[in-house]
Amino acid sequence: MTFADLESEIVRQTRRRQMYSGLAVLIVAAVLIAGFDVSNSMNSGSFWTGLGQFFDYPAGLLSEAWETGLIGMAELMWRFLPALIETLNIAVAATLLGGLGASVLSLAATPNLGAPAWLRLPLRRVLDVMRAFPELIIALFLIFVLGTSPVPAMIAVAFHTVGALGKLFSEVNENIDVKPMEGLASSGASWFQRIRYGVIPQVAPNWLSYFLLRLEINVRASAILGFVGAGGIGTELRRTIGWGQGSGDETIALFVLLIVSIFLIDQLSSWGRARLAGRQGQGEETSAQTAHGHENRVARVRAMVRRRTALTVLAPALALGYLAYAWVAFDVTGLIASARPERAAILATDSVMYKTHVEESLRTGEVEVAIEGERTATYAPDALPDWVRVDGETWDVDLGDGWRVTLDGPRMTVEAPGYGTIRVTAQERELLYDLPAGPQPDWLRTDPVKFDMRPEIGKRVQASRAKFEIHRYHWGWENFWFPFRSPLWGMSAGEVWSLAWSPDRLDPAMSNAAFIFDQVWTNPDWMHGEVFKALLETIMMALLGTLVAAFVGLPLAFLAAANFTPSLALRFGVRRLFDLLRGIDMLIWSLIFIRAFGLGPLTGALAIAFTDTGSLGKLFSEALENVDDKQIEGVHSTGASQLQRYRFGVLPQILPVFLSQALYYLESNTRSATVIGALGAGGIGLMLVETMRTSRDWENTLYIIVLTILVVFAMDALSGWLRRRLIQGHEAREV
Repeated sequence: MTFADLESEIVRQTRRRQMYSGLAVLIVAAVLIAGFDVSNSMNSGSFWTGLGQFFDYPAGLLSEAWETGLIGMAELMWRFLPALIETLNIAVAATLLGGLGASVLSLAATPNLGAPAWLRLPLRRVLDVMRAFPELIIALFLIFVLGTSPVPAMIAVAFHTVGALGKLFSEVNENIDVKPMEGLASSGASWFQRIRYGVIPQVAPNWLSYFLLRLEINVRASAILGFVGAGGIGTELRRTIGWGQGSGDETIALFVLLIVSIFLIDQLSSWGRARLAGRQGQGEETSAQTAHGHENRVARVRAMVRRRTALTVLAPALALGYLAYAWVAFDVTGLIASARPERAAILATDSVMYKTHVEESLRTGEVEVAIEGERTATYAPDALPDWVRVDGETWDVDLGDGWRVTLDGPRMTVEAPGYGTIRVTAQERELLYDLPAGPQPDWLRTDPVKFDMRPEIGKRVQASRAKFEIHRYHWGWENFWFPFRSPLWGMSAGEVWSLAWSPDRLDPAMSNAAFIFDQVWTNPDWMHGEVFKALLETIMMALLGTLVAAFVGLPLAFLAAANFTPSLALRFGVRRLFDLLRGIDMLIWSLIFIRAFGLGPLTGALAIAFTDTGSLGKLFSEALENVDDKQIEGVHSTGASQLQRYRFGVLPQILPVFLSQALYYLESNTRSATVIGALGAGGIGLMLVETMRTSRDWENTLYIIVLTILVVFAMDALSGWLRRRLIQGHEAREV
């Protein structure tokens, strides 16, 4: 290839890059504009209308706080201090438990540490699932079983922390020097000894750094879970905000406590991580120095060994002591004693099974057979299921496995294999029983006004003075594809497929394929269309919020970087703005935006954008301060303008950080959008909470949870794939 050909190829590739860069900018701009327009149309309130009302809610809160005065506000903050301490206890205990679980699982899930593949691969998938599970979902289920207390929040946050830290710890483990392990193995050390002396000393600084960062995140998560009844400062916030006017001073006091605590923990975490990084670097530097003499080196080594030994003993002791304190403070023993495990059994059963009710009204004598007891899913008298038979006034119900129930007016007879015949007679004031001789089994409860028999998961019989009720359970989700009254109900998949291509139309106004889709999409029992619309709102919140944060945070990051902004005052102001945006959790932002713009994806997107602008802006500014000046000087020597120096000398260097962090936050914000949606911003989170509040249609709840987890998991996988493709591809081109 001649020099002219090489020059021509370089020009061609440069123009192609410029074209792709311009195309990418246009695509992002189009996504932002279209996303904003769609989100605004789906919101209950208009952005432009709400913009003028944006400061009304904060102004009202501040005016009430002003009337209370400094002394009154201090008294309020002192009053709410125990709630803040409870939130901090939840976060610390959860982080300790999660860190312990993550450290154990990560060691067994890392390929280069010698764990067998049959154990390693399943554990990696377990960590992925735990990381994808939003804390809110776990907390809501635990609150249903255990009741309102801090323990459900602690378990939920710890569960998610195991997955999040487990992934980070595994990545640290994969980058260790394996020579110490090989040396220990050659001396006959066991696997645990190789881990203790060959791995832990290498990974401990990075593990502790990630642990501190996670603690900062978990404080926010613990506050949010308080909104759903898990205790702490979040519960107080929900109360004061729900009361509306007159509680603004209390709301401001809680906001100040939460923001200050998050800011202090953020600064403490950053200081601790910086100290760890500095100490690690000092250790490497000191080991390389040889000028101080043999005796000094030996003394320093002995002192370091003593410190590490003391720390190895003291740190676990302090952690165990604190967890013991948390056990007592949260009254875990009393909570276990008052727990209702039968609720967990009902929840699990109703999530994967549905029941058909056979109910006799003793007032009218009428008997109805209906799926889940719904009138819209009641069987016609001439189309009863084959396990229900009618002979005159007598109804015979076969529950399977020899269990049979007969209804004959006010009398009910139950054939119970292994126990005998149970006869129940309903009278005006009480129930009369004729039971087999011998002790009464645990699955049977009888009293004068209530009869309840549940010998197995799939069978239940109840009686009162007003009615007899029989439940037969079936595996699966009832009417999932078509409603009970649909002409397609009960058809097999093959029959539906053949009907879709049949020329004989069920509805003259549309094709059979369109009719089938319409029946599924508008199914009133499962609301597939509404669920997928809510999922779209959640994804839109995460995508729009992350894009806005990334593209607003990047130019602000230039103003916060010391090597690009010489003005100390300007740098200080922008950095404090980042701290403020990061310190105010997106939960608080969402509460403010809901008042101004109403419910919907735009509100959630704005909350995510405000918080992440601070987080991403800080990360981008740190990346800018670490760029190589030589590349910028080379571009400058060609006579390039300042904008061109940024474009060709700076952006290519920070592009990997920009893409990696933006995609990581997109993945994380999918979970965050679910949480703030549940607290009022809309989307799948709000629909999930609404189904759980009924405590009835748990199969619908599980359906939403499965879809939510799949979306989060898909966004996680897509984000990881894009990071690998874009960043590795960029690095390969740079080489």
